[in-house]
Parts: sequence; structure tokens; C-alpha cells
Amino acid sequence: MTNLSYRGTRGTISSSAPVPSRQSQHVVQFYEADEFLANSVGDFLSAGLVAGAPCIVIATPAHRADLERRLVADGLDLAAAQARGDYRALDAAETLATFMNGDALDAARFAEIIGGMIGGAAQGQQGWRGQQGQTRQPHVFGEMVALLWEDGRPSSAIELEALWNDLSVDLPYPFLLCCAYPMRLLAGEANAEQFVAICRSHSHVIPDESYSALTTADARTRAITRLQQKAASLEAEIAERQRAEERLRTSENRYRRLFEASTDGLLMVDPDTQAVIEANAVLATWLGSTPARLLGLELWQTGLFPSRAATLELLRELEQQRIARRDVVLASAEDGQVRSIEFVSTRFRANGHDIIQCNLRDVTERNQLEARKNAFISMASHELKTPVTSLKGFTQLLQRRLQRQPVDPQTMLFLDRMDAQLNKLTGLIGDLLDVTKMQEGTLPYRETRFDLDALLRETVENVQAAITTHQVRIEGATSAQVSGDRDRLGQVLINLLTNAVKYSPGADTVVVRLSADQQWAEVAVQDFGIGIAEQYHGRIFEQFYQVAEPQEGGYPGLGIGLYIAHTLVERHGGRLWLESRKGAGSTFHFTLPTLPDLAPEGDESSVAAEHAEVAQ
Repeated sequence: MTNLSYRGTRGTISSSAPVPSRQSQHVVQFYEADEFLANSVGDFLSAGLVAGAPCIVIATPAHRADLERRLVADGLDLAAAQARGDYRALDAAETLATFMNGDALDAARFAEIIGGMIGGAAQGQQGWRGQQGQTRQPHVFGEMVALLWEDGRPSSAIELEALWNDLSVDLPYPFLLCCAYPMRLLAGEANAEQFVAICRSHSHVIPDESYSALTTADARTRAITRLQQKAASLEAEIAERQRAEERLRTSENRYRRLFEASTDGLLMVDPDTQAVIEANAVLATWLGSTPARLLGLELWQTGLFPSRAATLELLRELEQQRIARRDVVLASAEDGQVRSIEFVSTRFRANGHDIIQCNLRDVTERNQLEARKNAFISMASHELKTPVTSLKGFTQLLQRRLQRQPVDPQTMLFLDRMDAQLNKLTGLIGDLLDVTKMQEGTLPYRETRFDLDALLRETVENVQAAITTHQVRIEGATSAQVSGDRDRLGQVLINLLTNAVKYSPGADTVVVRLSADQQWAEVAVQDFGIGIAEQYHGRIFEQFYQVAEPQEGGYPGLGIGLYIAHTLVERHGGRLWLESRKGAGSTFHFTLPTLPDLAPEGDESSVAAEHAEVAQ
């Protein structure tokens, strides 16, 4: 009986004896390199030709050429074998086409064409000659199944393997068949089930060269062990990947529910094309559209911004700072309602690509409440100002009258305290009015040119006269001329100095440091008090914001002094910031742009130009 075995160090297929058998064999050879395939199948065909068996090769042109070079190298005369009809080579693609009906295999045509070819070879008919009329067992190599697999039709390849097996049962003549698959076609978890089906379709499975080339049982055992370990690792990796994919699906589903159920408008934009890639129903309703109609539109086409230029400016800001904020006004397409929209857009990287997410919140009601609050504060401040001014006047009148006659000292003390409290109340009312005017854009500014150092010295002297607990010390000088509202900038310094005194109850010194360069003058007010924790630095200049920590107790005030100071400094083209640590005091810095020195006396044209600049 003909048997199949490994031969030599290559582990190739061989026919060990020419004895006919009534049993066909169907072998599959897996390979990585074409050279290994040529050696393995070459041994298989060479053994058949040497034994006098006919050989049929149905392969690609490249593999036919490799096989024929290999057979010639073994000393076989292929020309003579072809002349005798013992060797026949066919093109795999052309042969496959003869029994294809469109994309489907035609089983009857396959049996007719391939079965007739094998039967003729076995009987020595149609050009095939046996020895003394003896039925011979053909050696067949085919890779039509590999062509189907490479063409993306693995199920057709497996079906063709079944047709070969049916042929081996139907033909009265046994034959030896070797099929071949490159391992690259079978890699990946998706091919696992079909790979098992291929192996089941064959009577013998020959591994690729990484295993077949091993010559000892110990080496093969070690290789199998390594493969088992790799398989176990791969199974664990696949299981973990499946769990990760399940978590990802859960996360995506949760995100999708949040995206669709959000009461805010949400928009996702591709930064490269500026096109909308996702929008929720809330935003679509605001825009009088649907999510589907918004997809693919460029951001400027959605109607969120007045022009394409405004949108491009937003995208540039996003590219530089990764976040951008805008206030948007939308008029509803349904009822004409005007909405105030707070637009916050962020640019971030996800899965190797940048994406823009836009969050839009309807702040119409909040803005209306804010407007009513500001109107109330403005009205209350104006209403309070008149009686407080009257009280202040009557208190001062009583003080002057009582100073001209003998009076109980305690009465004068009470009047002094009343006057001090009225001064505080007047300051609070003034701050509230300033805040209202700032928000309305009606706060008056009287811009003049003045000496900054003189203003600082004057302000420090006035504050020092009103306090007895701290010594205010000036260090350095700016020697700078600045342009602005002298009284408002004095108000900034008063706020910083009074805060320094208030929040350093355990100290007795406040330092004002002055410096300047060619463009900027800098003023720093340092105290040695309780300090401000870093987490509060970002909000310390907000309107009505006060740091509240229970262990420190409360400090009087409305939380608007720093807001006013910050707004006034920015109005003058400067910047106000904080350096502080908890328990280590605070230093508030602000800068102002300086003016060039005035022209020398007598240069009238330069003086005129300077006056024109100040007037502007």
C-alpha cells in the first residue's frame, strides 16, 4: 500500500513504494516560503515519476516554474516525461474557470473535467501510458483552493476540497492529492473555524517549515509545547480583548445615551474638513433642523456663527489653545424665541485623530436672572445712597457742633464710630454701583497723563493715615508716566492695601514694591498673612467670590473688591495676578503700560502730538 511520510530534513511528502492502492490520499501542505513549497511538493512529484506514476500539476505559473526547476535539479527529464504523457502541467486559474458557473462551483463539470483527467492518467488512456496496461496511481498537486481563498472566498475553497473528496470516492481509480495553502492566508482569529474545516477535509495534514524541518522527536515535542503555550497565551489575549471590546461597547452605548438624552446642545466636528460628524436632537431643534441634515455641513453653515470668518477665527483659537468660548444668540425657527447660548468648544485627540467637541448651553434664563439681579443692585444702591449721604451729613454736623461745647467724651466716641461705619457703608454702595456700571459698560473714565509714583505715594499715605495696626512700606520706584483714570487706579491700590491689612491680622507690615522697564510699570503689594491656597487662585478675581474656609472664620466684605480691581487694570491695558501659598502670605501684582518721556521744552510739534495722543 502506498503511504505518505516525511523525508529528510525538509520534512517533505514522499511515496515510498509504487504499489497500487484502492485508497486515495488527500494531503494538505501548509507553507510560509515558496522555496519550501517547491522542495516539499517537488519530492512528492519526483517520487511519483521515479516510481513510474503519472503526475498532474495544477498550479500558478510561478509555482509551476519553481517545481520544474526542482525536478530538473533531481535529474528528471521532464521533456521526456511530458512526451510519454507521464507529466502534465496546467494553469490553476484557467483550470478553475472551466468548472465555475459565475461565482459558484459546478460539481458536475468538476467531476467531468478533473475526474476524466485523473481517470485517463490512471488507465494510461488519452496519452497516458501505463506499464503492461497496469492501472497506475496518479500524483496530483493542486492549488486552486488557495486561489479561491486568496480571492476572499474561503467557503468556496472548502467546498472545492469536498469535491475532491467526493471524486476520490466516485472514481474507481485511487490517486494521491496534495493541496497547498500559504500560512499568511490563514492568520488571524477570523480564520480559525475555516482552518479547522480545511484540516478535517484532508486525510493528512503537513505543517509548515517551522515545524516540518525539525528532525528529532524531542525537537518536535518542544516545538509543540511552545505552540501550546503560544496558543494558550493567544486564547487569554483574545478573551481579554473580547472583554475589552465588551467594555468599549458598554461605554459607547452609555455615551450614546448621554449624548442623545443631554439637555445641552452637542456637536462633534472634524477639524480637518470642518464638517459636522455628529449632532444631537437638542441642538438640531435650536437650529430648526434635524441631526441627519446637519451631518456633513461645515461648522459655519450651521448658523451658529454670523460668518465663515468668525468660524475660522474660532478654529484657529482651538488649534492654539485647545479650548474656545463664545456667546451665541440664536433665534428659534419655530417660534422666533431668541436664545442666549453659551458655546464652549474643546479640541482633543482620540484614537490617533483630533476631534472638536462643542457644548452649547441655553443660558437665556440665567442671563435674564443676572440682568434682574444687576437691575436690583443698581436700584438698591441708588436708593441707599441718598439716606446714607444724609446720615453722613447729619453726623458730621453733630460732630462740628459738639466740638464747640463741653460734651460727654463717650458721645463723641459714638459719633466717631457712626461716622466710620457710614464711611464703610458708603464704600460698599460705591462698589456695588461700580460693578453695575462695569457690566453695563457705563463706568466713566477720565483719562489723563500722570506720574505713577506720585499717585502711589499719595495713596499709601492716605491709607496709612487710616490704619494703626500695620506699617505700609514702599520699596523701589517706577519713574514712569502712565495714561488713565488717576482716581480709578488709586481705587485699585486702595483695594489691594486694605485687603493686605485685613488678611494679615497677625502681621504688622505691608510692602509695596515698584519696578519698571521700557514698556511696563509693575506694582506688587505683599502681605505676610494667612495666604490663599492654590486651588482658589483661578476664582479669586470673580465677582462676589470669597474664599471660605471654616477654620479661618469669616472676613467682612462682598467679594467684589478684587473683581473691580481686576476689571480696572484690564481696562487700562494692564494685567493683575496673584502669587500666594496657604500660610505664607500673598502678593498681588499689576502692570500698566508706560508712556514715553515728554519732548524737551520748546519742541512744540512733539508736545502737540503728545497732547493729541492723551486726548485719544
